Amino acid sequence: MVQQKFKVEENLDYLVSKTVQIMKNSLYREFREKGYNITTEQWSVLAKLFYEDGIYQKQLGDYLYKDKPTITRILDLMEKKNFIIRISDDKDRRKSKIYLTQDGKDTVNELIPIAQEFQTRLINNISYEEIEHFTGTLEKLCDNTIKPA
Repeated sequence: MVQQKFKVEENLDYLVSKTVQIMKNSLYREFREKGYNITTEQWSVLAKLFYEDGIYQKQLGDYLYKDKPTITRILDLMEKKNFIIRISDDKDRRKSKIYLTQDGKDTVNELIPIAQEFQTRLINNISYEEIEHFTGTLEKLCDNTIKPA
């Protein structure tokens, strides 16, 4: 039996990863062009806290699929930019809740239109049905990855 040549660029994990990286780079570039020095990871934190302020650092890391050192590094940078504050839990000082500062809230309000415009361009010429099918497929891929068949 002849073994097929393995082509990484034809694998779903590569294609999804490539797409995500291109999207993240493009959104980051959009933010930079509008005068905001903020990464897409930082944007995700800001947006999550905007609608669910005061969640634990671990919850934030879990939501964003970031390990503890990575989410800590992201939050450290955001704290230096005065976007967030950490407040230790009264019952367990090892845990911190993360809150947006006023600067963080203002930044989210300024970035939402940029992110919405980016999203509109991203889905241009893609039907609602195609997007629903695609998101359903992505959810199945996540499910298959988390719990093998």
